[in-house]
Amino acid sequence: MKIVRPVTITSSNLTSSNTAEDDYAVWSDATTYAAGDYAISTVTHTVYRSLTADNLDNDPDAEQVALADPLIADPSPINWQVIGATDRYKPFDGRPSQRVTQADSIAVTLTPGVFIGSVAGFGISAASVTVTMVDDSVTVFTRTVAMQDEGVVVDWFSYFFEPIIELSEFAFSDLPPYSNAATTITVARTGGNVSVGQLVIGPVWDSGNAVFGGTGFSGLDFSYVETNVFGDLITVTREATRLSDFEILLGSSQLLSFDSRMRSLRGGVASVWIADEDTTKAAINFGFYRDYRTVYQTIDYSIINVQVQGIV
Repeated sequence: MKIVRPVTITSSNLTSSNTAEDDYAVWSDATTYAAGDYAISTVTHTVYRSLTADNLDNDPDAEQVALADPLIADPSPINWQVIGATDRYKPFDGRPSQRVTQADSIAVTLTPGVFIGSVAGFGISAASVTVTMVDDSVTVFTRTVAMQDEGVVVDWFSYFFEPIIELSEFAFSDLPPYSNAATTITVARTGGNVSVGQLVIGPVWDSGNAVFGGTGFSGLDFSYVETNVFGDLITVTREATRLSDFEILLGSSQLLSFDSRMRSLRGGVASVWIADEDTTKAAINFGFYRDYRTVYQTIDYSIINVQVQGIV
């Protein structure tokens, strides 16, 4: 069982991207914004929407700092609403459901300056994904995965008539140990659109062996159905996510270390959880743990159950 805590991606380690940061005009203190106007910050890589009319010289980044300050009791008026990350930084905002889409390919090069052992992606719509690692002008790792699920093809009839099902996630957890390497991730579909929800790189914690007999998942749907005053059913469709139950076999002498590492992920810290890199097994998740407990213990070995809720 491999757990990957993401490296934070900023302008200092996003070496290149073929996605422009031009969602809207950059906020200017000389521009008067009407209610509903949009602007972006290339400092925090955030898209804002104006909430007030005649919105002049109100820095949206500074407003967010004030809103986060507990010493400011009533930061009124609030002039800006945070919409989300700019398209260039959506793949790194921790929200897989907020996808960036463009024609042919999305390609990013990351130079984190630390050792990373894993690359993973979620909310992917593409024909293929290629990961290449280059250290000192030498390619030390490259791999391409086709993003189609061929598990439904069981005979010639299904080969010709079953619809193509895309794989929406991938994970490589065996990248070589180069701390200064540049890692390029290319999501491609020639002649069509591609989408990316989240790209994650980070060091790998090998927490133990996944027990597949006890590893499973369930769906968590945030949609709801309500009844209006006339008795009609109103359906409100929201995102859905995966709840994963992982059972991990490890030596009993590792229990305290395991507990310490898990407590470092408390508070909803998003991580990648990999029981198997084969995405057709639905044994990968990007989310936070809700609970972990020892379900079986001997002098030498123990089994721990970890429940992970995927982030949307």
